[in-house]
This record gives sequence, C-alpha cells and structure tokens, in this order.
Amino acid sequence: MKLSDLLVGFPYKLVQGDPNVSITSLTCDSRSVVPHSVFVALNGHVTDGHRHVHDAVKSGASAVVVEHSPEISTSSSVVKVENSRIALANMASKYFDNPANRLKIIGITGTNGKTSVSFLVRHILQQAGYRCGLMGTVEYDLGDRVMPAIRTTPQSIDIYRYLNLMVKGGCSHAVMEVSSHALLQYRVHGLRFDTVAFTNLTQDHLDYHGDMESYFRAKRKLFESSASSGVITNIDDHYGMRIAEDFEAITVGHCDTAQLKIESTDLNQKGSSFLFHGLEFKIPLIGRHSVINTAMAIAISHKAADISLDQCRLSLMNMKPVPGRLEAIEEKQPFGVFIDYAHTEDALEHVLSALREITREKLHVVFGCGGNRDKGKRIKMGRVAGELADLVTITTDNPRNENPLVIAKQIADGCSEIKKNGWCIELDRAHAIDKVMRSAMPGDTVLIAGKGHETYQEFDESVIPFDDRDQARTALRAMKAGKL
Repeated sequence: MKLSDLLVGFPYKLVQGDPNVSITSLTCDSRSVVPHSVFVALNGHVTDGHRHVHDAVKSGASAVVVEHSPEISTSSSVVKVENSRIALANMASKYFDNPANRLKIIGITGTNGKTSVSFLVRHILQQAGYRCGLMGTVEYDLGDRVMPAIRTTPQSIDIYRYLNLMVKGGCSHAVMEVSSHALLQYRVHGLRFDTVAFTNLTQDHLDYHGDMESYFRAKRKLFESSASSGVITNIDDHYGMRIAEDFEAITVGHCDTAQLKIESTDLNQKGSSFLFHGLEFKIPLIGRHSVINTAMAIAISHKAADISLDQCRLSLMNMKPVPGRLEAIEEKQPFGVFIDYAHTEDALEHVLSALREITREKLHVVFGCGGNRDKGKRIKMGRVAGELADLVTITTDNPRNENPLVIAKQIADGCSEIKKNGWCIELDRAHAIDKVMRSAMPGDTVLIAGKGHETYQEFDESVIPFDDRDQARTALRAMKAGKL
C-alpha cells in the first residue's frame, strides 16, 4: 500500500517527501512504530503526540501525519492536516479495507444501560441466526474470538481493525457502545451506522464535559452524523425526548406517547415480565431498568435486522445476565448478593430500587466513587444510598491520584444528610465486602456497586488485581467453612 492511497478523500498538504512511499503499518502510538509505518500525531487530553514525532522517525516511520509541521531532517514524508484525529479515522478505514461497508453497524449511546442493551441486541441477533460482533465496556467480540475491552469505544484505528476482524470472522452485524469521549474525539468519524439508539442521560463525566448540556451535545453528535439511519430513543428520559423531537425516531417507553409502549411490569427475584406493544415478555433479568433496557434492545433488533417482536420474545427467555450488571453471586448463602457496575447517581438509584422491591429484610450496599473524576456526583450518590439502603458501607473504588478518605468523606456528607446512623466508612474494599457478608442475615440483600465486571483497582499510578465477584465468593466460602 502507498501513502497516497491512505490520503484519498480528505484535504492535506504534503510538506516534504514522496506521497507514493510504501506503507506496511499505521499507528498513533510512537512506541509501536516499525520501519515503513505511518505515524499519526494526536493532540491528546494527557499528552501531545507531536512530541513523539522524532521518536517515530528514528524508529523507521516512512511518513508522519501532523497538525503543525516539525523540523525533520530525514527523508520521511510529512503530511500536514487540519485535524489529525479525523485524518486517522479516514486513513484507518482505508488501511483496513473499509470494513464498515460490509457490516450493518448498530451504535448505542447514553449514560447508563449501553452495555446491557448491547449484550441484549447481540443475543437476539445471534438467536435469530446472525453472527454479531460487539465492541463495548466489557468485551470486544470479533466473531471468532472474544477479548477483554480496553475502553468502551476504542481509538478509531482499533475500531476499524476490529471491524475488519469481525468481517473475517463471518459477522454480518456489529453492535457498538459509543461514548461521549469517542464522539468528541472523532473516534467514530465517518463510520456509517445503520441504526443508532439513545438510552438516557444522567450526571457523569462532568469533569470532562463541564455541564449536562455540553454532555448532551456530545452524545447528540451520534445522531447528527447518522441522520439517515434508524433512530431509537427512550422517551421516558428527558434527553431521550429531545432526541425524538430533533430526529425522526422510534420511541420506546412507559409514557402514552411512546410508539412502542411498556404497559405493565411484574418483578421478582428470578426475573421480570412485562407487556410490550401487546406481547408479554419474560426475562431472567432483575429490575425495572432491565425492562427498559430490554425494550430498547427489542426495538433496535427489529429495526436493524427485521426480527419480529415474537422472535425477540422467544430468544429472551434464555438470556444470560450481563457480566457485572446485577450479577448474582450464589454460594448457597441465605441472603442475596449482587454485583453491579452502577457508578452514577441514577444507576445506583435504579439498582437499589430494583433490589428494594425483592428484598424481604435489610438492603446493604457497598460502594465508592472514582478519583480524578466528576466530584459533584459523590454527595448525590451518598444521598441515594442513604435513602434506599438500610445499611451503607462506603469504601474505595478507583481512587487514582486522590486521597481515598477525602472521596469517602464526600460520599458520607450526602449519606449523613439522610441518616445519622446506618452507614460507615471502610476504605479497604476487601475488608468492606467481608464485613458486610458477615453482618448479612437471612432475607437480606447485599449490593456491591461501582466496579461490576472490572478486575482491578487504580491507586496512585498503580493498578492492582481486584474483582468484586471473586472477593464476594471468597468471603462466602470462608463463612461456609467457618473461617470468618
């Protein structure tokens, strides 16, 4: 492949070198440059790739793509563009043989529910006989293999690499979680979505976006760039209603104006049943939020693959829980234990409300908040926990570079507004989980929230192994053996 082949379709200026130089790899990470690479310098949130241009050239890059021209004395080609992120997306699509043209791609955005809806859509499509790839928070399913996810929406070069592998793996469809960061950073620039969906919008990532309106505008970009696609939106959500007002959308929800209406719901410890557009659905998933997530997935699957609602109904009966989303831990203990990713005020409220409806005795929650992230939600999450749980244990999540005790006290400020007793701080997450397990009585429910499927904790530039599911099982087995 020649450099000129990758530069077709967008404006650029060749500052120096040969546009027909041979290219064997494309990267935006200077550490992965090999001879005959093209290195694209991205102006990032943490570091500027332009600082590593000379390193890339020393490692054998045949060409570099930049927003401002560095002085390079070698023969490497230098291409100047207005936006290197847009250039990378365009080049990646061509380098990986335009895989999006051979897939029907479904994009799902929103604060909460993206992962669950994505898993549900993949399940429905697979049950209908389609091979469906997936890119999201938990995993990347490439058709013939599954790998752990690095981030919710990968960098554009990785998106096209994975889409190419999905094509080779026999996929006809791909479902993607699309984050607000990815939309603002042009990671999905130029990607053609056949169907796009909006779940909801609640406070999160305001350390990055600043305010809710900016956060919404970032999410809205998915629909602006996919105006001709099928649009599905949760009309029960205020921002979802705004999507319906601005775009020609299929609306889903409980309200009377929903085109696909959830009419009644019955919840229990084994799952949920609901009447949706005249059909009764039964799912082995817990909680009202699982009902709206499932309804969204049904609407998406019907639009994206013309799967009938009755086909969806049959396939959902054997749906497995999504990893880390109200995932039950069973060690024959006389109380319920659930792991959930809830890390926003709204998500925690939904999950606690769901468990409150199926808890005979006391509801316990163990959770924390991440460091170096939106600080405004900490006190709000504390209030929610104080209102809906009988007993609250505040612990660490991923404190990163913040003082864990400071984070915990900010959560406690919210909790103490609701109740003076019934809450405590235990910064060691393992000890916190053990302590709650020891105190739980028959008929109680324990929720361990915030990390879900994650298998690590981040402390002051360090990452240590930690899995809430393993920790819960270890505690329960030790109790059973009489060790606690």
